[in-house]
Amino acid sequence: MERWKSFLIDAYEQSPALRERLDAEHINPYELETIEQLSRLPVLKKEQLPFLQKHQLPFGNIVTRRPNELARIFMSPGPIYDPQGEDQDEWGFSEALQAAGFTKEDIVQNTFSYHLSPAGFMFDTALRRIGATVVPAGPGNRELQVQLMSDLQVTGYVGTPSFLLTLLQYAEEKGISLAVKKAFFTAEKLTEQMRLQFMAKGVDVYEGYGTADCGCIAFEDRQGPGLKVSSRAIVQLCDPMTGELLHEEGEIVVTILDRTYPLIRFGTGDVSRWVDDYEGERIVGVIGRVGTSVKVKGMFVHEQQLKQIMNEVGCSSFQAVVTNENGYDQLTIYIQNEIDEQAKQKVKNVIRVTPTFVHVDQLHKEERYIVDKRKW
Repeated sequence: MERWKSFLIDAYEQSPALRERLDAEHINPYELETIEQLSRLPVLKKEQLPFLQKHQLPFGNIVTRRPNELARIFMSPGPIYDPQGEDQDEWGFSEALQAAGFTKEDIVQNTFSYHLSPAGFMFDTALRRIGATVVPAGPGNRELQVQLMSDLQVTGYVGTPSFLLTLLQYAEEKGISLAVKKAFFTAEKLTEQMRLQFMAKGVDVYEGYGTADCGCIAFEDRQGPGLKVSSRAIVQLCDPMTGELLHEEGEIVVTILDRTYPLIRFGTGDVSRWVDDYEGERIVGVIGRVGTSVKVKGMFVHEQQLKQIMNEVGCSSFQAVVTNENGYDQLTIYIQNEIDEQAKQKVKNVIRVTPTFVHVDQLHKEERYIVDKRKW
């Protein structure tokens, strides 16, 4: 039996929510012959997860284990609860890191957060599976990060490209010698300008694509153009309105072969297209978004959640605009009511991105609450 089919049958038997979805569409997993036949199943949108989970805490009846049988439970913005089934490379990033040249000889600085969201552990467990030594640095604190890199002679980095540029530039300014020669990025776009900057500094860089829910979806391997689809993922590009399969640009819809958290036909909200002649195998990367959420500095900002917290601090009329300046994502929230520093901190704590607040006399009412003005 093909791997995807045995996975689907097991998931059907153990996940009440998946069984309900398949039964509602009269889909019998025992009778399916091709993965394409699953396309009759409506797409489960990422933006639906907070509502499903709130109705049936904590995981909307999708997870196949009880909460006390999991290794860890995380909370992403939304809020969305993310389960970790096994205390190992549960999210599949070791495959991507090995393609990027990481080995057991490396000391790797992991600058993703270990707090609440799963990114830190995603890469920690993947690096440990390879055998690399991990420095669990987390985000921020530029001076301490550079000191760690220098003192420990760190050879590898995982995190966002903009933060590594910040660290390298600071080290240059202070005359501090670093040994970083390889880096793997995700959660933020790697521009060609950035890639050239890293090349000039002697750092070999790779990028990948994943989400907190799915883990690794695709990654750069330089065995072909674009990003290679992970061996643990089945990717479809679909019409964001109907879920119909497309052979052109469309929403990235993923089926993850994870028996603990069987996400079937999961709509990420990201847009991509196939690399020519590699349909089903390689995507060009993320070229846009659909829906009402945006990813800023590696974190999703959900419109509904932002509306709720802005209303709580007395700013029901606002507009959030996302831009990218010199490779750095910026979130600016335009408001008509002045708010104090305590209210601003409350907004930051909820969306987990630091915005800039700008007071204006009038807002453009015809536009959405969140506007993404980045050029993908």
